[in-house]
Amino acid sequence: MDDPSAGAPLTTAEYERLVDAADSYRTELLVALCGRVGLRPGEIARLRPGDLTRTSSDHDFLAVPGDDDTRDAYVPPAAAADVRKYAGAADIADDEPLFDVTPRRLQMLIAEVAERAADGDDDRLADVSTRDLRAHFAARLLGAGVDPRIVREAGGWSSLASLEPYADPPTRAEVAAALSDEAAAGSDASPTEPDRERPDRSGFAEAATALGAALEDVATRPAVEERACEALAATCGPAVICDERGEIRASTGVDDPDARAAIADVLDETALLDVEGGVRFVERDLTAEAWRADRTLASSAIRAGDRVHGLLCVVVGPSTSTSGLRRALVDAGRRVGWAVAATERKERLLSDTGVELVFEVDAGSFFASASRALDCRLELDGLVPMADQSLLCFVAAREVSVDALLDRAAASNGIADVRLIRDAGERAQLEFVVRSDAPIAEIVRRGGAVESVTAADGVARVAAVFPTQTDVRTLVEDVTAAHPGVSFRAKREAVRRESPDDVHRTVEHELTDKQRVTLRAAYFAGYFEWPRGSTAEELAGSMGVSAPTLHNHLRKAQQKVFTALFDSSS
Repeated sequence: MDDPSAGAPLTTAEYERLVDAADSYRTELLVALCGRVGLRPGEIARLRPGDLTRTSSDHDFLAVPGDDDTRDAYVPPAAAADVRKYAGAADIADDEPLFDVTPRRLQMLIAEVAERAADGDDDRLADVSTRDLRAHFAARLLGAGVDPRIVREAGGWSSLASLEPYADPPTRAEVAAALSDEAAAGSDASPTEPDRERPDRSGFAEAATALGAALEDVATRPAVEERACEALAATCGPAVICDERGEIRASTGVDDPDARAAIADVLDETALLDVEGGVRFVERDLTAEAWRADRTLASSAIRAGDRVHGLLCVVVGPSTSTSGLRRALVDAGRRVGWAVAATERKERLLSDTGVELVFEVDAGSFFASASRALDCRLELDGLVPMADQSLLCFVAAREVSVDALLDRAAASNGIADVRLIRDAGERAQLEFVVRSDAPIAEIVRRGGAVESVTAADGVARVAAVFPTQTDVRTLVEDVTAAHPGVSFRAKREAVRRESPDDVHRTVEHELTDKQRVTLRAAYFAGYFEWPRGSTAEELAGSMGVSAPTLHNHLRKAQQKVFTALFDSSS
């Protein structure tokens, strides 16, 4: 939309539709960096968490590297909190790229969001690009009366003339109001409607800021839920968090038993979680007897990626701005969801014990069906979760024709790609990219660390370790409901193998997620063997990254491991 003939810039409502269509915290952050910070795809691709700094007056700026120099881009509080939260949840170091993809891939991600947001091919949202988001950024600020020089500097435009397509020409009344003696004297002829809306907007912005601060450095899920309720109750209204079954886990401002019962009744009657993909936003009236006034329960899913962790609810009055509340709650649901996911990940890393669950799969699993059809035995050597929720699985195959197994995998809807690593006669090792809708991917997505997978005689047996606080009954019911071919077989305590030495501590606690994933994938793919089972290019292709990126993560991981090894032995 840099060309004025391309049409009017996006409205705020259209921008919010794009935000709602983001299918992950990552893509929502990408939309915000374009539409609320005004960054270009090339600038975002070079961005690192360490580029975000806070001034002494508590304002956040991004140092945006350019071709010639670096400019400071102002970052609204909600967007700044999102950057820090995403970097922490994804374990991205200050000097690592925030988005480890090309500018072209970032443009494609925005295009995918636009397609989801559009209501049919005729909806102009279907063709929204990163340029359109920057145009919205400029038009929104100019429309709010921000000095064009500030807008030019914040968005990195080369001249004031570049902003002309985004600014409506002033009317006679606006010119007169700006230049008249009354305006200079500060008369009350200014528009009043924006002033009436401003408290609502600032209130919800305050909620986002308070929630971001409350969720910093939380270590457990109960702490996340308690702090989230406190932050929202202070800015929006009485707040409640429910688990995946609709049972209240935390609340602030809802102490009366009748009031809690009224909320529980609404949750039970409306089955808010019985919707594919989770609830994004709903409203239900509460009984006046319990609350002694007209009140509405507004709810949004607590979600991280495709996984729903429960519901976030607030009780509001009839004067609350619905559009502002909707945006604030959907945003809060995502923030709390990612905080919950981050605490579960930390618990898996630091806990000495867990609970091991064993499932059997006789339908819907490629490995189960292949073992029956080819009369073979398949064993998982290791797996690596990928960014798109698919799994990179390294599998040993015995007593099977490798060609027959490759052909069957290529024809399977559950396998995105397959590659032979080595064929040693009785034992072959292959690499499978298992799609995200497979049963094993569901188990990983719900927090399971897969310990073993074996497939023989048409049945695949999966053992996975979960955090000790896991609601086992709910998890088993959810997994078996989503995949009818899965059955639950056993539960037992899992004790972490002792690893007291410095090398193990380094791998567990000092490597970033990307470094650990890359090192693990390289090991299982035979990259360190001679002759190599996989080249760097093959491994990078399987992981969906460039070869230089793979080398970068691999060398950093090796440096940390070798430092721990040789420093401890010297």
